[in-house]
Amino acid sequence: MMKNALFGCFVIGALAALGKVFFWGESATNYGAYTPWGLWVGLYILLVGTAAGAAWVGIYTTWSGRGINRLTTLSLLTAGLSLTFGLAFIGMDLGKPLKGIAIFLHPSFSSKLAWASWLYTCFFGCLAGYFLTKAKKTFLYLCGLLAFAFLMAEGLFFGTMVARQLWYSWLTPLSFVTSALAAGAAFVTVVGIMVDNTLLVEEGVRLPRVLLYSLLAHVGVELVHLVTGLSGDKGELVWSLWTAWPFWGLFLLAGALLFKGYNRLSFLPATLIFLGLAAYKYSFVRYGFSEAPLAGLADAFQHSRLTLSYAPAIVEWVVAAGLLAGLFWVAGVSLPKLLARIEA
Repeated sequence: MMKNALFGCFVIGALAALGKVFFWGESATNYGAYTPWGLWVGLYILLVGTAAGAAWVGIYTTWSGRGINRLTTLSLLTAGLSLTFGLAFIGMDLGKPLKGIAIFLHPSFSSKLAWASWLYTCFFGCLAGYFLTKAKKTFLYLCGLLAFAFLMAEGLFFGTMVARQLWYSWLTPLSFVTSALAAGAAFVTVVGIMVDNTLLVEEGVRLPRVLLYSLLAHVGVELVHLVTGLSGDKGELVWSLWTAWPFWGLFLLAGALLFKGYNRLSFLPATLIFLGLAAYKYSFVRYGFSEAPLAGLADAFQHSRLTLSYAPAIVEWVVAAGLLAGLFWVAGVSLPKLLARIEA
């Protein structure tokens, strides 16, 4: 029943996404001249980080276990799935995803996002190397290295954006790392339980503790950001971020549940943390645009698209919910078959 519901949501979201890309365009979104990114970009950076974190979980399971094992393989399958859906979000957000090939034909190597795109491609290549060759450990470590590289490219893209005071900080790339660890550990936990209830226990990996510590590390980074922001020139921005309900979402609740049972494998806390991090990433993007890059700019002209306010449109919500449902549906339906075929 749950799988059917997820599949139904996925189909509806995919149809809405196709409608946005090929028919409605930007008119279906609530973007504006001052807020060109929104919910979908937040989910893109969430899933890119999840892919990186899942790859690192694969390395961790190799170090803490008996070398390459089933959970290592599942972690890399999860990483590839997460990155695929993340790129679907950003491709749809760009409006003309079929023109994305241009970044490979005419790259600008001064662009951090161009570097990230090439690194994504190399990452998929290393995933193929892991699954199709016997040099699994070599490709596993290459995946981890490339994951760190594309995550830094993303983090530095935001962290060096001078016009956006909320993001302009050395803490931004660090927060990308800590949130990636938490999201990756959470999603691997969820997928591991969906694929095989005994998988995580069999490998003897204390993944809930990894999830707990990475979550605490991420909260620590955000606390430093809050303290330094309040004492600097972006105090109002940082405080707005911290007091917004999407910033926390189910974050603290999930953390409390996890802390209470951190030594147990639990589907609900891990799922809530993953969704809470989605809310956090949305807030990160949203409040980055809540202040005009030039003082008084929002008051200079009056138009519905010239505003600093933003709330996702219905199409944005439908696509986001649908593709996230698709992510979980594919994980529950396809990954067990892929894992069984790889092990055969």
